Amino acid sequence: MKSILKNVLLTSLLTTGTLGTTWLTLPTKPAAAIVLPAQRIQFAPGSDGKYLRGYLQPDALNSYVFKAMAGQEGSISVRSLTGQMLTLSVFGVDGTRLTNSGQNWIGQLPASEDYFIRVVNDTGVPTPYTLNLTVLPLHRTHTPFVNF
Repeated sequence: MKSILKNVLLTSLLTTGTLGTTWLTLPTKPAAAIVLPAQRIQFAPGSDGKYLRGYLQPDALNSYVFKAMAGQEGSISVRSLTGQMLTLSVFGVDGTRLTNSGQNWIGQLPASEDYFIRVVNDTGVPTPYTLNLTVLPLHRTHTPFVNF
């Protein structure tokens, strides 16, 4: 964990001013109150998914952020391209954890806010990976239009 914190601090210094970077402070828990740069994920018009490629050094992490509405269904998965075990965690800006481990998350987003994704490489091997994010549009009930 010390090496992850060290990498977080170094990454924070190195990525200051990078286009598309959002700064994150995790609330509520003192151990989680670490400032991280996060790459903003934006969906193309009409698209509900994003496929990203990344690379992690040993004991490092990458952080992403996306905006979603309460009630939207979503799925997030991370896969190492070399077979190493990566850890995925997903949480809201309010501190609500959707998942804290594993490589997949599927469910309904509880609030309208930014959600953060962390991909962590706890192995001793550098690894490329893919991150798949899907957030489906809200289903609205439509009143049928009847013309007489």
